[in-house]
Parts: sequence; structure tokens; C-alpha cells
Amino acid sequence: MKNFFKRLTPFQATLLLVTATTLMRLVAGNATELTTDEAHYALYGLHLDWSYFDHPSLIGWLQALVLQFSDSDLALRIVPIALFSSASLVLFRVSVTLFPNESPWIGFVSVALIQSAVMLQLIGLAMLPDGPLLLLGMLVMLVLNRIMNGPDLRSWLWLGLLLGLAGLSKYTAVTLIATVLLALHYGKQWKQLSTLGPWLALIIGFVLIIPVLYWNCLHEWISFLYQIHHGTGKLTWEIKRIFISQAGQLLVYGPGLYLFGLISVITGLKQHKFFYEMKGRGILLCLALAMPLLLLFSWNSGYEMTLPHWTSLAWVGVSPLAARWIIRSWNKRWVRFSIRVSGLYSLIFVAVVFSQLSTPWLPFPENKNILRDLYGWGQASRKAEELRKELLVEDQEVPLLFTENWTLASRLSWYAKPTPVVVLDERYDQFDIWFGSPKVNARGILVMWPNAEAKPQTGGRGEFASCDLKDRLPILSNGHVASIFSFYACNGYRN
Repeated sequence: MKNFFKRLTPFQATLLLVTATTLMRLVAGNATELTTDEAHYALYGLHLDWSYFDHPSLIGWLQALVLQFSDSDLALRIVPIALFSSASLVLFRVSVTLFPNESPWIGFVSVALIQSAVMLQLIGLAMLPDGPLLLLGMLVMLVLNRIMNGPDLRSWLWLGLLLGLAGLSKYTAVTLIATVLLALHYGKQWKQLSTLGPWLALIIGFVLIIPVLYWNCLHEWISFLYQIHHGTGKLTWEIKRIFISQAGQLLVYGPGLYLFGLISVITGLKQHKFFYEMKGRGILLCLALAMPLLLLFSWNSGYEMTLPHWTSLAWVGVSPLAARWIIRSWNKRWVRFSIRVSGLYSLIFVAVVFSQLSTPWLPFPENKNILRDLYGWGQASRKAEELRKELLVEDQEVPLLFTENWTLASRLSWYAKPTPVVVLDERYDQFDIWFGSPKVNARGILVMWPNAEAKPQTGGRGEFASCDLKDRLPILSNGHVASIFSFYACNGYRN
């Protein structure tokens, strides 16, 4: 066995690593119900549209393709699993292409760094807009590298296609425009703007995002207004939010990718004069991809703490730089020690998370399971639907399912489909578009979770006239109560 590993080429070792982690995600994907976001995006596919309230359309279209064959939890995870595995293999190609004079193992080390990050493994399991964006971002790097060799019409056409698809994936793909401009500037390629290629690329990209613009035009531009507010949610900017956000990224990306990534970014920025030389192109392109995202979310986290997956493309883009720095510094004892410690941290973290997803084993106290979001939504949806049907009376309005916010509604709507789930909070969002806002005198089953002691308030504006407890459903995990669903029969909604 030892000789087997010694005979592996860098690409063979990469392929073996990607295959092993892909199998790990497949096992976990078959063992757990859909998360909040996964169920939400599965509903995108079920309610096919040009775009959606909080994200562009590509993830909904991809899930709609899957739904032609199956609506199982595993089936809806096939696309993100395939996307991350593909992005990892393209990253190998990016690394060896951008740094041809470095160690041939730079591609493997780059892939090993992103595979060691539990956040990226989860993106590679659950459908998020970041999944297609990671693959498209890596392909943009390869195409930009060809463009920087000189005018190339075919490469510009490919770039337009990739940027348009990225725009259909996630709104933060707009930073890829900055990536292109930085590459042209530091690569001294501005003269290419006088050729046909860039303008055809611009037209292709614009045409591809027309569905998003069209949908927003019909809905008073709510997606753009939501994203602007989402990025500056607090009135005051506080540096402590930045530190908390960075600590979260260190936790989920691991010290190997996060710390050595930052070191390699700082080292790369010190070599800015190197950008103008052919051999500095790899550094330039990695920084051009990563820096707009890192700066954007570092600053915005002062207003609203950054969720770790928002910067995922930046860390994948940094990984070739980090791999280059690690390989060049391997003769230093502290580097070798740090990499081993980081590897052990990541191995334990990933193993614990995915073993818990596959077969729950951690002994959480009653009703304090930190993974309770993952359990019981199918059971709760079936129970809610049974209770709703019991309320059916011919001469009264058809009873509905209600819940308090979109995060609860996403799971209930998916597992209770096609029954609508109406959200009671005041925010206008995708569920109001799909199922409408609560109507006066509406009645039905209100599903509350996870606090069994909480009771719905009644009698006021935006509340029901009365609610009676019909049932409670405890959800077990590893022999312990993970959470409790409460079901209330409610009447007479007051607007």
C-alpha cells in the first residue's frame, strides 16, 4: 500500500482525494433531510420562474432538472456534490497552469486545502448559489489566463458565457467584473478593449442575465433592494463584527486554508511589481479573484456579520497561492508543524460533522441538539397535513398551514407539498409571492418550533382570534429528544 501511494502522480493523488470525499458526501446526503436553504432552493425548482426574491435563477433551474427524475433528498444533492468535485478538479488545472514553474504537486496541495475546509465540504453537499459559482469562478481563471496572452476572440466569448452564468448563480458574482478589470490593468491588456471580443462578451453576459432583470422589473426590483439592505443591515459600523466574522471563517475553513491563505495574500501583495511580468501572472489572477470578495465582505461585516460561505470563492481562489507558499516554505520546521496540526484539526472536524450527519452519535442533552434543524421536518409536515385535513368543512374557507417565518416554511412547504404554507411575519418575501400573505379570517394549522413552551399570541393585529393546541410531536435523535413541534388549530386571522 505504501508503494502504491508513492507511485501516484499529482493528478492521480488529487483524483483519489476527490473521489473519497465525494463518496463521503454521498453517504451523508442520503442520511439527512434537507436544510433550510436546500429546501428553499428545491422549492425554486418546484415553482420554476425567471428569478427569485433572494437569489438569481440558476440554482432553481438546476433543481428543476433534477425534479424531472426524483424529489428525494439524495437526488437534490447530486448537483452540488458534482459541482464541488468538478470545481476541485478544475482547481488542479488552474494551479498547474498559473504556476507552471512550481512543484508539480501544487495542484494537489491546492485541492487538499479546499477539501480540508468543512465549510467547502458542506457547500459540496447542500445546494447553495456558491456551488455553481465556485466552478464558474475557476473556469473564469483559466479563460482569463488565455486572454492575457493576447487578443483571443474565442476566449472572450467563453468569458462572456461564464460571467453570464455566474450572474445567474449569485449576485456577488459582480466581483468577477472587478477581477477581469484588475487582470487587464496589471496585465497591461487594456488595448484589448479596442477589439471585438470584450464587447461581444459584454453582450453575451447581459443577455444571459435578462431573466433576472425582467423578473425584478416585474417585482419592483425587490431582489436588489433586499441585497443592498442585507449587506448594510445595521446603522452603525463596528469593528468587533469584523473580528467575529473572521473568527467564524477561521473555524470553518480551518487554519491551513485561512491562515496560510492570508500569509500568501500578504506575500503576493508585496510582489505587486511582479504582476507585470509573465511569471507573476498566477499571483495576479489569484489576487484579482480573491481580493474584491475579501475586501467587500470584510468591510460589510462591520455592518452585518458575514456568513462564512459568502467568501467561499475567495478562499478557493487563494488556495493556489497558499499551496505555492507552503511548498516553498516546507523546509521551515514551524510550517511543517503548523500544516500537520491544521491537517489534524480539519480531519477531526470533517470526520465529526459528516459522521454525525450520516449516523447521529453525539449525546446532546434533551431538546438542546445543535443539529436539530436537520431532523423531523418530514414527520412534522405529515402531521400538520393530517391535522389540516381534519379541519376541512364544506361551508368554510379551506384551512391552510401557517408558520412564523420563511426558515420554518421552507422545510414545511417542501415536505408538505403541494399544500401552501403561509408565513405570518411582516417581511414580504418569496413565500408571499408563492402562497400569498395571510388573509383576514384565514384559518388552519399553525406549526411552531422548537420551543414547546411558546404559545401563539392571539387577539391583536397580525394575530389569530384564537388558537388551540392540537398536538405535539417530539423528534428523537440518538435516543434523545432533539426538538418538539407544536400544532395549533387557529381561526380568524386579523390583518
